[in-house]
Amino acid sequence: MAVDERELILELFPGTPFDLLPPGEVLYYREGEQVVIEEPPFRAVFEPVERPALPRPGVCEACGRLLGGAFARFFRVTPPGSRVVRYVLLCEDTEACRERARPEVLRRILRKGILP
Repeated sequence: MAVDERELILELFPGTPFDLLPPGEVLYYREGEQVVIEEPPFRAVFEPVERPALPRPGVCEACGRLLGGAFARFFRVTPPGSRVVRYVLLCEDTEACRERARPEVLRRILRKGILP
């Protein structure tokens, strides 16, 4: 049985800050209407926000692409144990966005979703 280095560190040193863990594979996908970003064992589920009209184009936080209203969507996440709600603007087309997004940027968004 293979042991993941990240899981081993967390088992032996459970208080290890997220930033000090060795990078793992970052997954970015749609689960119904929600967007999921995970780097096992961490996972953040971003729920869609009612579609407000964007007064001007916005920039996707994952891939950095300039987006008009029909191609962008706001999502929110509440980190566990927190009352703070975090919002992100992401591409409506998650699959195309995933191809352009860099892992370190996705990891930064994931950190917003899991840390209070």
